[in-house]
Amino acid sequence: MAFTVLSDHDIKQLLSGLTLNDTHELIKALQEILVAYSCQNEQQFQPERGVVSRPDGQMSLFMPATTPQSVGVKIVGIAPSSGSTTTTSPEASPPPPGIRSALTLCNAVGEAVGILNAAELTAFRTALGSMLLYQSRKETGNIVVFGSGKQAQWHIRLAVLLRAQDIRKIVIVNRSRERTRGLIASLIKDSHAPWPSHIKLYQFEERNENLEDVVVDADVMFCTTPATKPLFPAKFLTSESSRRKTRYISAIGSYRRDMAEIDPELLKAMVDPSGIFSQQVWEGHITVDTREGCLQEAGELVSAGIDPNKMLEVGQITRSNDAPLARTEWLESGFVIYKSVGVGVMDIAVGRQLLQLAKAKSVGITLSTF
Repeated sequence: MAFTVLSDHDIKQLLSGLTLNDTHELIKALQEILVAYSCQNEQQFQPERGVVSRPDGQMSLFMPATTPQSVGVKIVGIAPSSGSTTTTSPEASPPPPGIRSALTLCNAVGEAVGILNAAELTAFRTALGSMLLYQSRKETGNIVVFGSGKQAQWHIRLAVLLRAQDIRKIVIVNRSRERTRGLIASLIKDSHAPWPSHIKLYQFEERNENLEDVVVDADVMFCTTPATKPLFPAKFLTSESSRRKTRYISAIGSYRRDMAEIDPELLKAMVDPSGIFSQQVWEGHITVDTREGCLQEAGELVSAGIDPNKMLEVGQITRSNDAPLARTEWLESGFVIYKSVGVGVMDIAVGRQLLQLAKAKSVGITLSTF
């Protein structure tokens, strides 16, 4: 059995050169695995993740997953905090990443077929999940992105790759001006994907703009920060004037119960069947990657006390073409919030597809036997 090794450089090479067709194939693979998880009893075959915490603060996560075709495990290492507050000079090397990860894939009978550096892959597959519903939105002229890390980068890159002709401006909201400038420069100077000249890309500056105006003006919001407090208050979107338009909000940055990107009060208003959003939200639903994962790890959903029956898994949404017309119209032009905390089958789906792409493009190292 051939065995392929994809380094961080290899993964970045593959992803930076994605074509529109490559992206659609990746979306299809991710969609199929989430449909299987939600609608074809695959959830019962997913092992619990393991967490090991050491006294020095070092943490290890073991995230196994299975499909009819594959067995895989992603190992994540979280380094203990250094506790150092020393200011470094601009010339100093950047600190090593606090999180490292690797994904090992086997076929259905346990023969190893590949190992992938999962740092870039994790950010990419999470953003790809946001695209499952984003790609069908009718209005995407104004996009607001909270955060300036890898997740923000991939949400922007994929949105532009899929819908460049429909986007007019992208505003990045982040406290670090330096990081945001770096993100903007990397997007504009990307030799693999020249920046569309008609899309205005800039950083939110509080002295020049009001955050409420930026949020209200948004057609799409990508929230990509590990925030412990909501990124904006519910009142920004509950006022009568702001309800004149609808939005798609993807919140993927918070992943613990003590975190929250979306104001729980906004979520409560969303699911109220007789509330102010009842005409904009189909049967008062919040969309999620997995109901079980969000019940355990989505701080804003837990804080808001959202009924699990109001959490509609994306795999349930995309499982067929015979969806009710009202639901289709909601996904295209209603008010949609998507919350994701990640699940192992997403890594397997994207990892397998990248191994195939690497073979087609002769990227990585392949051993004839292992």
